[in-house]
Amino acid sequence: MSDKVRVGVVGTSWWADAMYLRALTGHPLADVRCAVGSRMDHTQEFARRWHIPRAFATIEEILDSERLDAVIVAAPNRYHYPITMAALECGLHVLCEKRLGMSSTEARRSAEAADRAGVITLGPFTYGYMPAIRYLKELVDDGYLWRPYHLNRRYFARYGGNGDYEWRSTSTSLAWAPSRAISAPIGPTSPARSSATSRL
Repeated sequence: MSDKVRVGVVGTSWWADAMYLRALTGHPLADVRCAVGSRMDHTQEFARRWHIPRAFATIEEILDSERLDAVIVAAPNRYHYPITMAALECGLHVLCEKRLGMSSTEARRSAEAADRAGVITLGPFTYGYMPAIRYLKELVDDGYLWRPYHLNRRYFARYGGNGDYEWRSTSTSLAWAPSRAISAPIGPTSPARSSATSRL
């Protein structure tokens, strides 16, 4: 039995490239077994680039033919719920990109299915795992900083620096703004718990 976590990646977009594959392929405990994408030529190229042994066109194919421990769902939003539910029904741990479903009902059903299956699910908030945010949380946990009730921070990215992601970094883009202030209330009075700051 391997000590590594066998992972399938569903979705082969630039987001899977930028946010998951570099980290997964460099992690000593991750074993990326397969990739799933809607365009087989692109999915095969994606798999070759990241040295992933197998490429598939559907989630059903990997669930039927691969022995996995976990699935990362980085497909378009409308597929998140059905892919997540299929993986949960097979007893797999699931990291599902935002949004968890197309409605709160779908998100709730996913959570309930994970509870029934006894598996771990995660809807990642990327910045919560960045070193600066983890360090800030450590300072709060250690008592160096008192309990914060409000945090205003700014995140800067180099998207668009070389022109490759220009459509993602224009000020009129709905997908991304090159500099976005994030402000969120924190503490016992805050109803929202989905942001990295709310974990402080």
